[in-house]
Amino acid sequence: MIRTILFIACIIYAAISFGDREKLPLPRFASIKSGEVNARAGPSIKAKVEWVFVKKGEPVEITAEYEQWRQIRDVKGEGGWVHSSVLSEKRFVVINSESKVEMLKSPDKNALIIAKLSPFLRCNFSKCKDDWCNISCKSVEGWVARKYLWGVYKEG
Repeated sequence: MIRTILFIACIIYAAISFGDREKLPLPRFASIKSGEVNARAGPSIKAKVEWVFVKKGEPVEITAEYEQWRQIRDVKGEGGWVHSSVLSEKRFVVINSESKVEMLKSPDKNALIIAKLSPFLRCNFSKCKDDWCNISCKSVEGWVARKYLWGVYKEG
């Protein structure tokens, strides 16, 4: 009997410890996994739909969590609560500028310009190195100054 209780206690402790290690920081970026995702007023299927995300891959920022629900917002601040199953860890960024932004061959302000990206263009995110981020837009891959991207933080 005591061994059974200890065994159950060890399993519960392991589950709690594992859950703590898996907890991701807030806020963080993610993306919409599929089209037609309802963003609700609260973390419940019964809550009113306030916004509908219609594009797969739309970058969003997760700002809060409640059980399996995530509170999200897009580049324009629109959003609400969505179920975690409709989000992907795959990262995308938005060119957050009113004018065209230069994409460079390497992370150096003196590097060769390989493209000029339109404002609010959605691109795949790869990684950042200091003040530069490696992204791909359509079939072109290069580096863009971090300050022009929504979907990455200013540091880190």
